Amino acid sequence: MARKKKEKELQPNIKVRLDRRTVITVKDRSKLDFWKEKYPNLEILEESDPK
Repeated sequence: MARKKKEKELQPNIKVRLDRRTVITVKDRSKLDFWKEKYPNLEILEESDPK
């Protein structure tokens, strides 16, 4: 008997540029605050909000 696949709970992704060549993806706003402390000039490139 086949099993039913579980649905994944999607989290928002925030694409951030830390410096001129480093781009990371952050899953949580609290993590964004962590990176903001280390890189005060970071730039948010894209925010996706899953439905």
